[in-house]
Amino acid sequence: MIRHILVAVGTNPDNSVLKSAIDKARHTGARLTAVYVVDTMPWWAMAGVEHGCLESIQMVEELERTVERRCNEVFELDAWDIHTQSVTVPLEGGSVGRRIARFADELDADMIVVGAGHGSKWRFWEERMSDVIARCTRRAVLVSATADTRRDGPADDQAHRRQQARASGSARAQTL
Repeated sequence: MIRHILVAVGTNPDNSVLKSAIDKARHTGARLTAVYVVDTMPWWAMAGVEHGCLESIQMVEELERTVERRCNEVFELDAWDIHTQSVTVPLEGGSVGRRIARFADELDADMIVVGAGHGSKWRFWEERMSDVIARCTRRAVLVSATADTRRDGPADDQAHRRQQARASGSARAQTL
């Protein structure tokens, strides 16, 4: 039985992962917590501070507020009938995926919903966050495809016609 769902959100403005978690929470009757893991001292902000650009730290804080505000807006519009909360947690060393898995343990969440993401072609040594979370927890992990990672539909009109022809054509089995 699923009583508490943790959904990992990021800076991507696509809310499809958050909406998938809302649907799952509504279907199971679970409460929902959206978590954004923020690195309070990312390398790029520290590099900016070293060179006199103090706005880098303020930009990290503004990004944190923007993600939390976006989650709360989606909750108000789409999850008004569900017990929800939006939380920002610091990274505290390690990877974002490990921090999300650890936070799920702290909250005693029954399920973690995370976006599918897509692996980097040139940084082949990095794992997808969904893989890290699944490896670091014993909780159920629901990997939700975002709109830009879905490959359901055909790429162009000609591919669409070919796909329809294959689907509508009669199946013939060769008999020996």
